[in-house]
Amino acid sequence: MSVAAAAMQAYRQVGAQGASADRLVLLGLEGILEYLRRARTAILAGDLSTKAQSMDKAYQIAAHLLASLDYEQGGEIAVNLDGLYRFLLNHLAQANIFDDLQALDACRPVVEDLRDAWQGLLDRA
Repeated sequence: MSVAAAAMQAYRQVGAQGASADRLVLLGLEGILEYLRRARTAILAGDLSTKAQSMDKAYQIAAHLLASLDYEQGGEIAVNLDGLYRFLLNHLAQANIFDDLQALDACRPVVEDLRDAWQGLLDRA
């Protein structure tokens, strides 16, 4: 089973246990933040293995969030999220290839803003 297929299966299992789509997005964004933290620490420590694993996981989550957008129902919001997720993917790739802390650090405020917005949605529900 590919990594993407395993991730999809994991989301289905969590969804089957009653987690809402909004909650899954929030969990994904929290995951990205954690992997960004781990990647930054690994880059500074010269730990290429941990950096690669953390960057890969952050990238996979962002790619999954992008792939799960519903442009028909989401309209302009989906288009805006598409741009943000692509920004993350581009900067994560840049950070991973070149150990670029500036590119990595540019991701954090974007993900934090998205996380806060999703948390606001959950709080109002």
